[in-house]
Amino acid sequence: MIFAVNILNKSENGVFQYYLGFLPVILAVAEFGLPSAIVKFLSADKENKQKIGIILSSSLVIKIVSFLFLIGLALFAYFFFKEDPLIIFILIVGGTTISFVSYFESIFVSFQAYKALAFWNPLANLMRLILLYLTNHYSKLPLTYLDILSIFSLSPIFILVLFFFIFNRKQIYWGARLHEIGQATKELSLFNTWAFVASIFAIVSDRLEIFLINKYHSSEDVAVYGTALQLFSGFVIILSTLNSLVYPRLSALAHTEEFKKFLLKSIFASFAVAILLSPGYFLAEPILNLLFNHKYEEAIPVFKILYPNYMLQLVFAPLGIALFAMGKPRILAILALLRLVFGYLLDTALIPEFGVLGAGVAFLLGQVISWLVLVGYFWAMFWR
Repeated sequence: MIFAVNILNKSENGVFQYYLGFLPVILAVAEFGLPSAIVKFLSADKENKQKIGIILSSSLVIKIVSFLFLIGLALFAYFFFKEDPLIIFILIVGGTTISFVSYFESIFVSFQAYKALAFWNPLANLMRLILLYLTNHYSKLPLTYLDILSIFSLSPIFILVLFFFIFNRKQIYWGARLHEIGQATKELSLFNTWAFVASIFAIVSDRLEIFLINKYHSSEDVAVYGTALQLFSGFVIILSTLNSLVYPRLSALAHTEEFKKFLLKSIFASFAVAILLSPGYFLAEPILNLLFNHKYEEAIPVFKILYPNYMLQLVFAPLGIALFAMGKPRILAILALLRLVFGYLLDTALIPEFGVLGAGVAFLLGQVISWLVLVGYFWAMFWR
């Protein structure tokens, strides 16, 4: 992403960041909460081939339905909002492709195949980087936001087949009877619905500032905020790793006395990692100037505002994971809705007047209410 940002000018980067903001929303629809559901249900039955076949077959049915729904959304966007059909195609196909990357990742996590997962996780970004470098180096014309959006969205398609070579194929089974698939599809869909709603609310909350900055300010302001936001992809990787390590164990311990102890250990471990990462706040200026050659100095105060938010996300992440493990995604959906509502109120109050700095403050404060409710819920349940 840093390479891509340095290729584009600020105006083009702003357009790129705006359209890129839609990709996680489309990804959430394409996933329909499946990664969390697969880990929860598969990790408990990873020795039962019949159960594995039922879960994986029914999950593929859900993915097909999600893709058909995305096609309907694409047609709606084209006919009613006159969006560019090429951009719609890139985002829909790209979101579906990336959803299979996370789908396969959830299978690695379910079987606790962490060595294979460590090899799998970097492949998508490595493929993006290779294609971006080659096209930028050998293209006679400068790359545009559309070229980079295409590379970022579509290039992971080339790694999907590698799953069947990296993962031990003897451990999984894809077959099941039709009536078993139908029954499991209903069960997964019921769990997934709330997980899907929670992810949609959370992702829209994360990207709301980008959309409102684009509405009230210039594309260059979008570029400044979007560039600062993209630098936190490292935190996203840490959160994903934490989820991979904690979620299967919490799912297995969900109805035991060990659940509370392991949850507490996870919170303390997350807090320790956050403390270790805290010096990054003070290194914002030299890091951004080094990465972008003083091109995005306006992003430095935004980065400093966002940094505490991601550290707090890391601390509270085990509590959100625990709700999934306990089979209570509905509560997460309610918390995500609270975050969306308070975030929108703060965004509309601060962004028109204060621009990217207002967006950063709104992003930070918008999650405080949901965190307090989350802590209160577990305090009442376990530690009252």
